[in-house]
Amino acid sequence: MPRKRSTLYQTGAGILCAGLLYGFVLIPLGVRIPCLFYRFTGLRCPGCGVTDLCLALLHGHFAPGYNWGLVLASPALVWLLVRLWKNGDCGKAEKAVSAALLVFLLAWGVARNLWGI
Repeated sequence: MPRKRSTLYQTGAGILCAGLLYGFVLIPLGVRIPCLFYRFTGLRCPGCGVTDLCLALLHGHFAPGYNWGLVLASPALVWLLVRLWKNGDCGKAEKAVSAALLVFLLAWGVARNLWGI
């Protein structure tokens, strides 16, 4: 296995372990990472609620109060990550999907604050 790919797998495993530690050990103990955007502006960013959404889905709860914009964007995100991992380069399709995701997530960030989503 090439050295670069081995390092990538080790990094991914480390991030996964850190996320599981945070989600299943620290959050139940009351230790949470605050959103700095929310703290300084009082507005929810496009990423606010991702941790709660992931934990709820892992426990089989499908409540409407979480960040569903990211759920809607996740197929495009997965496609983009797979394409970039396989090709290692950004073509026209990847750039178009990246731009569409950026516009969608920015619009989601505005909409969720206007309508209290």
